[in-house]
Amino acid sequence: MTRAVLAFLTLALVPLAAEDRPPLQTILDRVTDYVVRYQQEISGVVAEERYVQDSDKSDRPYLTHREMRSDVLLVRGTLADGAPQGYVQFRDVFEVDGEPVRDRTDRLTKLFMTPAASLKRQAAAIMNESARYNIGRVERNINVPFMTLMLLDPVYQRHFKYSVSTERKGTPGGLPKTEEFTLAADAWELDFDEILTPTIVRGDYQDAKSHGRVWIDPGTSRVLITELVTEAKTVRTTIRVSYKSAPIAGFLLPVEMRETYVLKGRFYTFQGAATYSNFRRFTVNTEESIQTPK
Repeated sequence: MTRAVLAFLTLALVPLAAEDRPPLQTILDRVTDYVVRYQQEISGVVAEERYVQDSDKSDRPYLTHREMRSDVLLVRGTLADGAPQGYVQFRDVFEVDGEPVRDRTDRLTKLFMTPAASLKRQAAAIMNESARYNIGRVERNINVPFMTLMLLDPVYQRHFKYSVSTERKGTPGGLPKTEEFTLAADAWELDFDEILTPTIVRGDYQDAKSHGRVWIDPGTSRVLITELVTEAKTVRTTIRVSYKSAPIAGFLLPVEMRETYVLKGRFYTFQGAATYSNFRRFTVNTEESIQTPK
């Protein structure tokens, strides 16, 4: 049976009238600055993720329900010469359907304790290891909360055409009808469409163009909600993330992620929902002692 594959290569205010909104470039510059600082400050912050995945009952013999608990973090790697390698997201699964992962022994600690030159290889190993717990017919590693936020990094911006939505009538269409995805009337909506190939996300081993929306707080330029839609040949992916945590170092962290995968022409839908809590900074402490020779 054919399986679709998605893979990430290497990502109290006064309402403002439309005419009072800054130009597109000003909004984009503010968001870019926020995202760059975000990655620097939040790198190494760990969140506990509770993740539920459900697929159509007709998906047998595949599993149709799964519950996972994981540690999720964003980390910046460096090469042996000290040059930055970029930011990578990790999902380190430690419980699946109520059972502890047997071979999980402080993998994140080992990752940080190893030489920097091997960081990229070990990061890929952890991502692939965790991805094996996903259910459904769509193989994927883009179902991580910071994905859309990272696409706003300057390194990816040339891939997209941006625009500012001029229509605001309550909560925009398409977002979940929950408190976490409710927006204030004055939030700015920044839309993006991918225009270059090869695309950042690959689907079915081919280009899969992405588009989406980002909502921004006009007073602080903090990202409130992100939406990413990826169009592969056989599957349409939608991932929405709400950032409504108490500010940490001036930044908002994800509190909920909703995802939907629709296989085109097959009437098959897969959905996932994740919540985030217990935010803390990941640190590794080492101790050394010197003994007097006997």
